[in-house]
Amino acid sequence: MNWRNTLILAIIAVAGVAYFRFFEMKRPGTEEARRQSQNMLNLDRTKIDGIVIQNGDQKIEIRRRDNKWRLETPIKDQADRALVETLLSDLENWQKDGTIPAKEIDADRSKLAEYGLSNPKLKLKLLGHDRPSEILFGKDAAMEGRMYVRFQNSKETYLASQSVRKDIDKKPEEFRDKKLTDLSNAQVRRVVLKTPAGEIELEKKDTNWEILKPLRARADDQKVNDLISQVTSAHIGQLVADDRGDLRPYGLAEPRGSITLFDQEQKRDRKVEIGESIKVAGGENKGETLQIGAITEKDKEQVYVRFASRGSVYTLPKRIEEILNTKPADLRDDHLVRIDTNILDRITIDAPGKNKTVLARKDGNWTIVNRNNSPADPGAVRRMIDALQNERVTKPNSLKTSLPIYRSTAWINRMCN
Repeated sequence: MNWRNTLILAIIAVAGVAYFRFFEMKRPGTEEARRQSQNMLNLDRTKIDGIVIQNGDQKIEIRRRDNKWRLETPIKDQADRALVETLLSDLENWQKDGTIPAKEIDADRSKLAEYGLSNPKLKLKLLGHDRPSEILFGKDAAMEGRMYVRFQNSKETYLASQSVRKDIDKKPEEFRDKKLTDLSNAQVRRVVLKTPAGEIELEKKDTNWEILKPLRARADDQKVNDLISQVTSAHIGQLVADDRGDLRPYGLAEPRGSITLFDQEQKRDRKVEIGESIKVAGGENKGETLQIGAITEKDKEQVYVRFASRGSVYTLPKRIEEILNTKPADLRDDHLVRIDTNILDRITIDAPGKNKTVLARKDGNWTIVNRNNSPADPGAVRRMIDALQNERVTKPNSLKTSLPIYRSTAWINRMCN
């Protein structure tokens, strides 16, 4: 055998081993194959884009749109993502606890009626690629926590956990998302608040908030985040009515104020409004609008609200009204100066009647530049910076509140006796 034949045989052998190993890796192991054989269905949740629940005469349809779950029938609203994900998870882990073969069903046609599967009330249909057949739910079995289940167009009947039935045997309202909005504080870059006292506009630049209207000033980051949280953390109490009817009984006919949240991408805004929606230049505002109306009669700690993007009237805790009392002074940063110590590397102290002192930081150490870069007392520098950061403005109108802070230099004018 010459060297060419030897090389060809070697290549064939290597290719055969690679082919064998590739397909062996793709095949599930013994334990995994056993588990899959016991699954009620082998589901890839990423390929599921719809859920249809038929519960007697009531039909509930939920669809995935833009990676969000939405109720489509009988009401249109944002669906509770956690409930949907729990259902899909339970379906993935749903195991057969017993099988009644088709031949037994054929031998006694009354069996399906006995199991509650000849004309079941509760049915579940999944929509999407590689979807399973419709699932039919029957009666409880003698075995505790188990029930009879079968698939449409299949005569085989299974004993399985009641977990999936518990996930879907709900009223449409229970599938609504109780959280008012999915927008988080971190996503908000701009806020426009309208109250009976006037308009306040806020904008986030880098990591800090600023007031743009009715005056230009630094805003207190924590106070602005607290304001935004009143909207982003709000949870719906009860569904009251569809919002297409008369809103006067709920005190939602005339707005008292609004708060508009602009998200991180700034592609669109989400407006939370107190009262009816307003018009903006160029047409109807397409943001998410919350309207706050009258206090409910049954519970004086709840108010009627309307969230336009979800098309319903709800109740929320009465504290949401606090946003109406916000004034510019409530959001203003009363610190004398804002210093980012992570980027601060130079300080100039220029006091009347005294020589100018220049401090510079290099490799984490402070030196006195005008003293041949002799080492500075790090504790004294730290105390000075802390004192400046903690200094509060008591009369903001008496001085400029937006002192210049530069990326490489902080010029601090300090009056000394």
